[in-house]
Amino acid sequence: MKTVEHNENALSITLSHDGDYVLLARSQGYVELLSTETNKVIAQWQHDQSPKAGVIAADFSSDSKFVVTAEQGTMALYSLAEKKVLYFWSMDDIRDIKLSSDGEYALVSSRDKSGKYPLYRIVYFHLRTGGIKYGFYHDDIISSVALSADGRYALSGSDDGNARLWDLETGELKYTWPHQSKSSKVLKVSKVALSPDGQYAMTNGASDGVYIWDTQSGKQVHRLNKIRATVASAVFSPDSKTIATGYSREEIILWDVKSGKKLRNWKPKRRYIWQSSLANVTTMSFKRDGYKNKPVLLSETSRGILQFWQLP
Repeated sequence: MKTVEHNENALSITLSHDGDYVLLARSQGYVELLSTETNKVIAQWQHDQSPKAGVIAADFSSDSKFVVTAEQGTMALYSLAEKKVLYFWSMDDIRDIKLSSDGEYALVSSRDKSGKYPLYRIVYFHLRTGGIKYGFYHDDIISSVALSADGRYALSGSDDGNARLWDLETGELKYTWPHQSKSSKVLKVSKVALSPDGQYAMTNGASDGVYIWDTQSGKQVHRLNKIRATVASAVFSPDSKTIATGYSREEIILWDVKSGKKLRNWKPKRRYIWQSSLANVTTMSFKRDGYKNKPVLLSETSRGILQFWQLP
């Protein structure tokens, strides 16, 4: 329905949950926030002016009032209303970060280097006080984390081959979902996502299928079409009835969660016709108010191509 081209040298790209904003991270810790409707810059801020600095992960609160941004060693909470960074914290070796719906907590994947051996952990961190409510652990690098919009669950995916669901009311481990090949080779869990209502979890092992799990029973609901490709991004619809998965081959697939059937697939535009199709679909979002009075899915590739897709 609509295509917008951004600068293609962004270190990371993040769409807001309502689809109203896109955050583009540049080098030296510099980020800019743009409106997806007008493509105008709304705000800019910076972590660090070092040439090696760069925001590698970010997330928005559900109402888009706050944005959390993370470099490998720092994180910041930015207020859109006040147009300034409210809080700034340091943490070792950050890999991924998610913001709670109210903007109070961040779920941070990091590595604690203070002991003799590194500890791979997820911290449920209160951004205003710096207090740690929970710490969760894996045996290897934690590459992806997710929070349910209702605040009940946290989900983590690790290079140790496990996805783990954590109860945020008790701090206890609820389920572990191992990912292995037919030859029993451990598959790194590269991407996880949680439905807004907390009922479903999505996990993807490297070059493995997309799995949907029931968070109440812990049982596998579907393995979506057994596609052997690594998921670069995934997002559930606001009503939790569909899920979109984006791949490194510049393809998007929309699935029905209940039946496991494929509803649509799209091929994002390349910046140049001669380019290979190896750019990631980096981020996606279901736009809250739609576009031209029609429900849409937004996607942006690692080459800076933002597109609006009409939903069936």
